[in-house]
Amino acid sequence: MTRKIVVQIQRNELSAFLEPDAWEKLQQLGELVVNPFDRPFTAEELESHLEDASACISTWGSSSITKEMLESATKLELVAHMAGSVKHVIAAEAFDRGITVLSGGHAIAQSVAESIVALILAVGHRIKLVDESMRGNVSWKSPAMEADELRGKTVGFIALGMVAQEVIRLLQPFQVKFIAYDPYMKSEKAAALGVELLPLHDVLTRAQIVSLHLPMIPETDHMIGREELRLLQDDCLLINTSRGSVIHEEALIGELRTNRFFAALDVFEQEPLPLGSELRRLPNVLVRPHIAGVNPSSRMRIGRALVEDMHRYFNGEPIEHGVSKARLALMT
Repeated sequence: MTRKIVVQIQRNELSAFLEPDAWEKLQQLGELVVNPFDRPFTAEELESHLEDASACISTWGSSSITKEMLESATKLELVAHMAGSVKHVIAAEAFDRGITVLSGGHAIAQSVAESIVALILAVGHRIKLVDESMRGNVSWKSPAMEADELRGKTVGFIALGMVAQEVIRLLQPFQVKFIAYDPYMKSEKAAALGVELLPLHDVLTRAQIVSLHLPMIPETDHMIGREELRLLQDDCLLINTSRGSVIHEEALIGELRTNRFFAALDVFEQEPLPLGSELRRLPNVLVRPHIAGVNPSSRMRIGRALVEDMHRYFNGEPIEHGVSKARLALMT
């Protein structure tokens, strides 16, 4: 019997994830039921397609596979999510039923990590300030334009997930010192990464660059508040590419008004960031519209990685991008 694979990705976005070679390789796995619309499947459409499907491919904006859908999708054994977190994509009961869930998180982590390095260098080398000065009335260079080098700095991570670990790999040539707060990380693994584990307040006090990698769970809501922000060193760089809710945004704006430290933000408590937000105007802030992990290269990388993993799964080989139920609880 031919294996049926439901491809939720809408028609006008399919080629962004699946280049010709990946598409051909996906076709080898079975009969593809491809979304014919330039929009996501509705819940009703998805449910009807899943009834006799063995696998389902989803991405950002796709309809969620609910507990009720799982009851009729008796043949479903694999879900490949061509995006990051699967928390809102498939009901937790799927794990209890033994359905294998794949995520493109690692492919995205590479892009986010590169974005973080770009932000560190952009702030340290005063790219925004220098460019604006050169376009304005400054005749030539001034001491305020001089770079604050990355080399030899202490970089602190709040959580040591995939993105933080990729940042560590990228920063190795700069001979920086790594410290981190992560109650879930074992000391042996941290040591293998070259990271010293410390209490949260010690990391905030000692690091010259602080990068947040926290999931959006109740325990992390406004975890970085006024008290934590006041621990940051003068001229520190605070980076958030995780979720906006982990920082108390009103407290952050209040601290940034002092011009004591810098912030580079890709995520916000309210998205899109309101046009009237002071974060858009403060001179010591770089703002980006939640784009650190998504670009043409990362989409293609996700597609290649998950099609390869689907082949591994259906050929009885170990998969590389699986998500466990335990990991699900810590996803954003």
